Amino acid sequence: MMKKIINKNNLSFILMFIILFIISFYMDIYTRHLFDISLFEFNNLRCRTIWIGFSLSWIFFILLIMYLIKENKRIKVFTIIAVLLNILLFSHICFAQQMGKLLSVSDLFLAGEGLQYIKSIFLNLNGGMIITLIINIFLIGELNYLDYKMESKEKKLNINKYVVCGYVLLIIFSRTVSFLMLGSDVDTNNWQENYNTKNIYNNFTNTNSSMFITGFYEYNVRSIYKYFYNLIVEDKAVLKTNVDKYNSIYGMNLSENDYTGILKDKSVIFVMMESIDSWIVDNQTMPTLKYMMDTGFNFTNRYSPFFNGGQTINTEFALNTGMYAVGDKKTIYDTLDIDYNYSLANMLKVNGYDVNSFHANTGSFYNRLAFHKKLGYNNHYSAFDMQASGILDKDKNYYSDSVLINDDKLYDLIVKNDKFLSFITTYSAHLEYTDDNKVYRSVPHYLDRKKYGEEEYVYRTLANDTDRFLHILLQRLEKDDMLDDVVIVLASDHYVYGYSDSEYVASKKDVMNDRKLLQNIPLVIWSKNLGHKEIDTILDTADVLPTLLNMLGIKYNPNTYLGSDVFSSNHDDFVWFSDGSYLASKTCSLSKEAMLTKVNYNIAKNKAILLTNYYGV
Repeated sequence: MMKKIINKNNLSFILMFIILFIISFYMDIYTRHLFDISLFEFNNLRCRTIWIGFSLSWIFFILLIMYLIKENKRIKVFTIIAVLLNILLFSHICFAQQMGKLLSVSDLFLAGEGLQYIKSIFLNLNGGMIITLIINIFLIGELNYLDYKMESKEKKLNINKYVVCGYVLLIIFSRTVSFLMLGSDVDTNNWQENYNTKNIYNNFTNTNSSMFITGFYEYNVRSIYKYFYNLIVEDKAVLKTNVDKYNSIYGMNLSENDYTGILKDKSVIFVMMESIDSWIVDNQTMPTLKYMMDTGFNFTNRYSPFFNGGQTINTEFALNTGMYAVGDKKTIYDTLDIDYNYSLANMLKVNGYDVNSFHANTGSFYNRLAFHKKLGYNNHYSAFDMQASGILDKDKNYYSDSVLINDDKLYDLIVKNDKFLSFITTYSAHLEYTDDNKVYRSVPHYLDRKKYGEEEYVYRTLANDTDRFLHILLQRLEKDDMLDDVVIVLASDHYVYGYSDSEYVASKKDVMNDRKLLQNIPLVIWSKNLGHKEIDTILDTADVLPTLLNMLGIKYNPNTYLGSDVFSSNHDDFVWFSDGSYLASKTCSLSKEAMLTKVNYNIAKNKAILLTNYYGV
């Protein structure tokens, strides 16, 4: 009797079940360490029941499909499915290790850019993922060996209706339990919306908490469904009403303050510094940046929260729009359905500025050529493309920041005689921090190698090249008698997440190894006669644009942006993150409920503006 029950065919289904369950089980373990569960006050038993129910329903569904496939092809088909699911699991973990959030559909549009740095992804792969992959590879091998040893493989399909009914009942029962355990939702825009299990499932905007609630299989299916639902089905009129509602509650009127117009009519060189973290800004590695911090406006409490896409383009988007990219659409690749009339480039263009952007990499990378055009820049100058077309010297490595700014042709495009905005994204300090880094090999090594470990020495050497970019820029502006007429904005894109040891980075920054705290990075606004000021007001990347517009004396509608002028009396005393969490200053007078409510409104307004082209024409 036992031999009849535990035959090779039934054993193959047991192995398939184990392989599929291991994937979901590991994802649950990993997700629990990815975000602050205590903030959400989840009932662990209830949440475990939900993800197990959803996971079992999909596992039984896959097994039912396998049962309905001819026996001689069954294991081959399952092997393909299992390999694809393990690759998907691997992709989620690798992305989360780098970005702090799990993949959404819109992140897949950036997959090509990410593959260029796949080596660093493997270096940061955690041990649990490796063990999970080894176990599943072994089980898949055993499954195929068992298939090989089977005495007979029926080519005809013999279906037992009772088995099919059993699978269907198990699927229905598992999903029913999960939906019942989700409970009831709360009112939209209530502060509890982002922390209620049913609302998290319905909205599906926070990748980490959504995975925690639903489990691996439900998450991936629902993520695809919600992406297309938001693009095609969701009522845009309702979304626009949400923006109106937000503005009626939190709306602000533009008012002047002590810093309004102090940089009026100055040209702007806006430098977004790749991977320049606060802990390497000293007189040895980055003396020029240190000098500019000590003689300009140094914003010591600026955070760069990550919302969607790559961290660099996420910050680039926020600096240019005063908002954050959303996972509900392929934001930087959407150049048709949205207008950025309120962007940095467009706001300065209508005030008489010649606006252009610059980067060493190809214009197709992150879609910058088309995206920056949509932002309002007259031109996006890619050094790589200019080399390919013969405009720039093909023998120079323009990925070195000091080489880029030393090139006369590029410098003449950056610095104009009339009023101008030049937005420059540096490159030198980009990962990977090993001897194989091509920029590292091409730049001079001025630092004392004995003072640092290998990885830190590479990173600091690359950052030192970015600092020479700043030094050369100041020298050339002074030589051209332009220094009095220019304001230089220096904003890092993100902390050095490409560093292999995040605990070491945290210790150097004197913070916990927490992605929110690690995102405290440099922001400096410098002009020759501006004077020095240490500004410890807490702010995030979306606040930079309205702050700069105020200092330039350019009129704007403050309700257009999610951020606010840091010098305004209406400025929030906290920063918020995509998972609904926040960091508040010690002087913040808002209650927890008031902050969470506004964070919830911020998330809703951000999404609604970008999905409806709210400010478009």
